[in-house]
Amino acid sequence: MLPRVLVTMTIAFLLLFPAAAQEPRALLDLPQLAPCGTSRPRLPEKWRGTYLMAPFAKAQLVLAEIVADVAVSAMRVKLLGVRHGSLDLFVAGKRTYVLESEGSGIKECRALGDTGWRPLPTDWLAPQSQCAGTAPIGETLVEWWKTAIAPEPASYWLWFKTSDQTPFRLVFPFASDRLPPFSGYALSYQVRFNALDKTELAGIEATCREAKPTMTGNPARMLHDLIDKVSQSRQVAQDEINRIMSELQADCPALPLTEWPERLAITGLMTPFDSDENPYPAEVLYDWTVPAQRTRTFGGPEAGITAQDSLLLDPQGYTITHYRHRAPACRPVLPGAIRPGWAARAPCECAATINGTTPLSPYGTARILACPLASPRVAWAWYALSGRPTTFMVTSLPGDEGKRLFAVLDYRAWLPDHSFSRSVFGKPAQCATASHSRLTRSTLMRCSTCHLGPAYSR
Repeated sequence: MLPRVLVTMTIAFLLLFPAAAQEPRALLDLPQLAPCGTSRPRLPEKWRGTYLMAPFAKAQLVLAEIVADVAVSAMRVKLLGVRHGSLDLFVAGKRTYVLESEGSGIKECRALGDTGWRPLPTDWLAPQSQCAGTAPIGETLVEWWKTAIAPEPASYWLWFKTSDQTPFRLVFPFASDRLPPFSGYALSYQVRFNALDKTELAGIEATCREAKPTMTGNPARMLHDLIDKVSQSRQVAQDEINRIMSELQADCPALPLTEWPERLAITGLMTPFDSDENPYPAEVLYDWTVPAQRTRTFGGPEAGITAQDSLLLDPQGYTITHYRHRAPACRPVLPGAIRPGWAARAPCECAATINGTTPLSPYGTARILACPLASPRVAWAWYALSGRPTTFMVTSLPGDEGKRLFAVLDYRAWLPDHSFSRSVFGKPAQCATASHSRLTRSTLMRCSTCHLGPAYSR
């Protein structure tokens, strides 16, 4: 199993105490957030959107086709399992229905009752939402909006395209009914989004208005059970998937998973889950010939800290916190350098392929990898067949708030064979006097699949 700490190491996957970027400096040009626009994004009153959604745990990807109409306070949500199953839902006001279609019409409408779902509004932001800045995801320029939620300091993130102000991506720390169906999934990407002149939702609402409940029990639990059962179906909604996202295929090329080159430099923007933080730049330098890796992160709310390093050597790794007015602090809590073939060793599995160059695969045909962490967590990674990554997302759980976990890393520079001095992997003298805890040694032993590390005894 891919250990949780691997997430920190492979691409700045660091459980950190983030800090203001002063000294030490980065060797590469770091991505930065530009100022936000002056208006809050608002959606059209009638629209159709297609989104690819990744769950919180290891399960299949889901493709959602959503039609919304504020005028009739209704929306229709078709959930299509990429590998198995489908579910057709209709929400009108406070009532949710399950639809069965026949041809182009509705054959049956079954009432579930008040499941907690509500039709999506034109404004997806809350009064407490804040725009952190503007920067691209892949090649799509977006505004980065965070919304603080209970329990403090949890938050969720929405990224709106600057071109048309439609929601391009959503990330949630745990499931809720805030923006259904998106808030039931960890990560959602826009495939397509179009404003509509009219919808057929008023007619569906009239058909369903007289429907009597055909299922008994708690409506919210029944809805969640129905969604969970999508993956258990033997049906494959391939025609529907081809219609709304022809670039998507459930199987993957018979190619080895990407390996890191021997020398590599990376930059990116890391988005935290906690609402008291903003996205911060990161730099990763990797040299398997040493072997060593240094992840340096910049930014955050804590005064007096200039940067934090995750320094992975052979066989030991360190978290090094650099302070403005005193010597650095070193904690030997990390495993050794990541192995180049970590994705195959984890093992990560290919969940789907996106063919061609699209906003979700900006560098050509891409594989979506699902990498196991400490169950039920999972990491979702987008890698082009060329080996270049776009995104790495780590799912969260209730109770993670306040732990300085990051939600998603968006890569900018990916520089194989980049030249830099081995001196970047030097460790301060404070690391020589640091000692291991028993818990740390046990954890490091579990990391040996993907990391170098000593075989500690109990």
